[in-house]
Amino acid sequence: MISVILPVYNVEDYLHYAMDSLEKQTYKNFEIILVNDGSTDNSGKLCDEYSEKYSNVKVFHKENGGLSDARNFGVQKAKGEFITFLDPDDYLEAYSLELLAGIQEKYNCDIVSTRVKATELYNVYSNYSLMKRDFENVTHMDNDVFLEEALYDIVATVSACGKLYRKSILEIPFPKGRIYEDLYIISEHVGKANKIVHTPIQIYNYYKRQGSIVNSKFTSKQYDFFDAINHNRTVIKEKYSDKKSLENAVNAKEVVGGVKICNTAYLTNFNDVNKINNILKKNKMSILLNKRINIKFKIKYILFILSPKVFYGIKNILKKGVNNNGKQN
Repeated sequence: MISVILPVYNVEDYLHYAMDSLEKQTYKNFEIILVNDGSTDNSGKLCDEYSEKYSNVKVFHKENGGLSDARNFGVQKAKGEFITFLDPDDYLEAYSLELLAGIQEKYNCDIVSTRVKATELYNVYSNYSLMKRDFENVTHMDNDVFLEEALYDIVATVSACGKLYRKSILEIPFPKGRIYEDLYIISEHVGKANKIVHTPIQIYNYYKRQGSIVNSKFTSKQYDFFDAINHNRTVIKEKYSDKKSLENAVNAKEVVGGVKICNTAYLTNFNDVNKINNILKKNKMSILLNKRINIKFKIKYILFILSPKVFYGIKNILKKGVNNNGKQN
């Protein structure tokens, strides 16, 4: 059986999208764990209503502890041998659990990985029907290779969503009180797996909405990103064999993510931009010599570390030029 864990916090306007997608599943041997993490809106009431309506829905109400704490709580309550996570403002394709369960059963793997699709639309489902080849067109990946690809966000991703885990993998809990929790724990979860299989089929729809954690304005919590990066560096040195390639991947992840964080920080406090810039400068040679990073990004990176003010000045000029051209057209 699969346990689908949904951490719920103040999502009364979105929860039905996730639940509707679970109702559509072609695979039926699963339970739904709704963890109401101290919601102050009607989310808790909605969870209870779903529990009364569906026999496979279990609801737990707890004090607010954050996303990681809610996930960890859900894992403890789960009865399934395998677990997948669904954020309550996202949704699955109808064939998602069928594909995850079928691949796991066929290859007896500890982690089944898929691609996550970002969307700004709800209720837009694929018309695709699974075929026999979908359970065979998979990639068996060593731990080192999978982690590297996830850090580069090319084949796999660091997200805990869009994956199926053997429950024992999740005995290593998500870090409580942090954001970027998926990045923080990825190297430990991957390192514990004996067999990892990846499918290129997209099963998970991630809805990009304003107000979600990753789309919020800059705060000091964004520095959790760099703590997550450093934690991965430590784990890689201790537990992985292909240390050099993985160190390069971690450095690349830090720079790409760090620049994205600065794109919000420069609007509120340029002191944080300068602080992050000093962190990213340390990766200079690793980034410039990394063949997996394209030349366009390397040029942006060099300009950024030389002068963030010049970097954002040029960026604003180019943005205004594009907007002006759009108005003229």
